[in-house]
Amino acid sequence: MGIIDLKEGDEAPLFKLDSYNAGSIELADFRGQKIVLIFSRYFGCNICQLDLKELVNRKEEIQGKGAKILYITQSGEKVAKEFIEKENIDFPVIPSSKEDLYKDYGLGLMTAGAFTKVRAKMKEATKLGIEHGEYEGWEKQGPGQFVINEDGKIIHAKKGWLEVDSILEVL
Repeated sequence: MGIIDLKEGDEAPLFKLDSYNAGSIELADFRGQKIVLIFSRYFGCNICQLDLKELVNRKEEIQGKGAKILYITQSGEKVAKEFIEKENIDFPVIPSSKEDLYKDYGLGLMTAGAFTKVRAKMKEATKLGIEHGEYEGWEKQGPGQFVINEDGKIIHAKKGWLEVDSILEVL
């Protein structure tokens, strides 16, 4: 079987996983709601930290459009819980490996588009005093974002770093 390439109109792959901060999360339980599914890499990644800050700063815009945020990370419990507390994250943070949800959602090796933005995003993170932390998970993992409508269909699928504006456009 080749690499899954989810696109708009596809059914969102269902999952049931324990989160670090909100108990068991079953995607099917959110039918009737819009879901913004963010795939980060791991909390030590300084670009992921930069994107997380933007997500936390703009979460009210997303939630104001009736969507629930679910955040996927490769980080282990200790590091994840430190960031959940430090950043006051109130949306579910769900652990996964590259063999699980990332694979189910077609996120493998970082895309060329995401890779070309690494240097500029690292520079921006450094300017804000964000330093690289612990290395967890697969370093070449590609991040991504998906918006799932009330019927469980994907209405936005993007591989690469967080783009809140493109999420808000489809909500």
